[in-house]
Amino acid sequence: MRYENKPSALPEPLPYGRVAPDFRLQSLSGAFYSREQFRGKQALVLLFLQQAENTAIALLRELAQLWPEFIEINANILAIFDSTAALSADLRDLPFPLLADSENRAWLSYTHQPTRGAALFVLDTYGAPSAQRLVPSAADLPSAEDILDRVRYTQYRCSA
Repeated sequence: MRYENKPSALPEPLPYGRVAPDFRLQSLSGAFYSREQFRGKQALVLLFLQQAENTAIALLRELAQLWPEFIEINANILAIFDSTAALSADLRDLPFPLLADSENRAWLSYTHQPTRGAALFVLDTYGAPSAQRLVPSAADLPSAEDILDRVRYTQYRCSA
């Protein structure tokens, strides 16, 4: 079953057509990232993940293999974990930033859910949501290929 046909486990929390909330989170390397720094420059994939569950790690590795294609279509990926402890050293080789949202502020502003799960947000170049999926765990997120397809569609729509 393709991503588009799967029912979402939870409602879509962000209104389409409006700029997504900003955040400022620190990466494993110590750098700070915000949604605003990408606005007007790149599409953005935000992956909210719980700890380093095996399915989350597998998805991140698959996205890393597709990284050149994300760069080619002018998109970036930010993987946002629920704690710095979840940012394991074996993930340091990933080409995109791993961020810690220890206080769940970004999670709450994007999902409006008190209980942490997993989520995918594809933001267009202007910072507005193009796709979103809120699910109980990373196992329920779309595949890396489906995420890439959604970003391609988003970029095509923005350039048309």
